[in-house]
Amino acid sequence: MSKAETEHENITQTYAEVGKMERHALSIQARLRMLASLWLWGCFAGMAYILTENLNIHIPNELIFLGINTTGIIGICMLWMLDLKVYHRQLIWIMSEALYLESKYSWLPRLRKFRYASYCHHDSSPRMVWYYFVQASILLLIGAGSLIVWLKKHIPDGVAGYASLYVIITSLIIIIVYILTDDKVPMIDKISKRKH
Repeated sequence: MSKAETEHENITQTYAEVGKMERHALSIQARLRMLASLWLWGCFAGMAYILTENLNIHIPNELIFLGINTTGIIGICMLWMLDLKVYHRQLIWIMSEALYLESKYSWLPRLRKFRYASYCHHDSSPRMVWYYFVQASILLLIGAGSLIVWLKKHIPDGVAGYASLYVIITSLIIIIVYILTDDKVPMIDKISKRKH
């Protein structure tokens, strides 16, 4: 086998391996988003179960709802961080390597240009953030509503203070995660300027 054929085979293998890594990162991200949806629906199912069943627990339903929604928010925020700070970054660099190979070797198929633009464009990160942000906000509103109902029954004078404190703390968690995950990703121009 000649040197050119060996190099051609090595590049083809590298390109195929990059494709496998890309598909792996995409499948993990899809699973994380599915888990976030399951967290949300699990919270709804838990609250529905508590409402329909007569449980002999000496804790008011509103406080149980508050606990369910707060843990739901924390769980969704953890998945959010894992998705966008770990796997999305990994996907960006894998795709940028594939794009670099395609720009360097003209005989490779041009598969990544559109895919990179759609998955790794600087506007895609905020769009993915909204997927998690909306779910966490729904649970925040239900949790705050549950706390307000419980406070009106037991501590009418403390409704505004305690409810505001809960909303502020959980909003801070969501906003901190939003800020940490709303970063810009490398642009195609920068990658295409890499030296061949």
